[in-house]
Amino acid sequence: MPFIKKLMRKIFLGPPGCGKGTYSKRISPKLGIPHISTGDLFREHLKNETEIGKQIKEIMDQGKLVSDDITIQMVKDRLTHEDCQKGFILDGFPRTIPQAEKLHEMTSLDVVTNLTIPEDILIEKICARRNCKDCNKDYNLADIKRSGVNMPSMLPKQQGICDDCKGELIKRDDDTEEIIKHRLEIYNKETAPLIDFYRNKGLLKDIAVTSPPDEMVNKILEMLDTLKESAVLYDPR
Repeated sequence: MPFIKKLMRKIFLGPPGCGKGTYSKRISPKLGIPHISTGDLFREHLKNETEIGKQIKEIMDQGKLVSDDITIQMVKDRLTHEDCQKGFILDGFPRTIPQAEKLHEMTSLDVVTNLTIPEDILIEKICARRNCKDCNKDYNLADIKRSGVNMPSMLPKQQGICDDCKGELIKRDDDTEEIIKHRLEIYNKETAPLIDFYRNKGLLKDIAVTSPPDEMVNKILEMLDTLKESAVLYDPR
């Protein structure tokens, strides 16, 4: 079984809305590697109204997952870009065991960060999130302090307006309690098995989401720093 040291190819794993996107966006510039979000790839197709985008919209409106074939092809194309040569952070991929197996045919990994959070807190957090429709910056209206979790709200300086680009803040159509619960059912059935899949490969690191983003980013970076000298990258090929 071959191993390669000190590469920076990472996955953020966890239920929908746990913070994978927020933490990935903040950590990627600190590590000098791109944040690759399947959600962003999907939205690019939706915005451009491509044929794939039309398929994605219909699926997402029902709270379902996009097919493996569509997702795998988009990710495969993205990993060929020059900015991925030194590494990357994958957010939202893989979602299924077949996707994970395909990913191992494309590239190798050095760590999978598994974010954990109580389901009731997760639902409240997702229902309260807002995103800039132009730059997709994240905000959240919820102020959660219970069950060992301290997550103050993330409000813009001006209500409904993005601090960075002044774009309008919107609530996604699929950020409703009914759709969220359905997405969690799908996650528990199709994506949660990845936890054992990567744990068995010695790649998984569990991190409980209990704090505001800045604190969580530092917590994750500290974990990654402890792996820097000793961690090895698993390559099944």
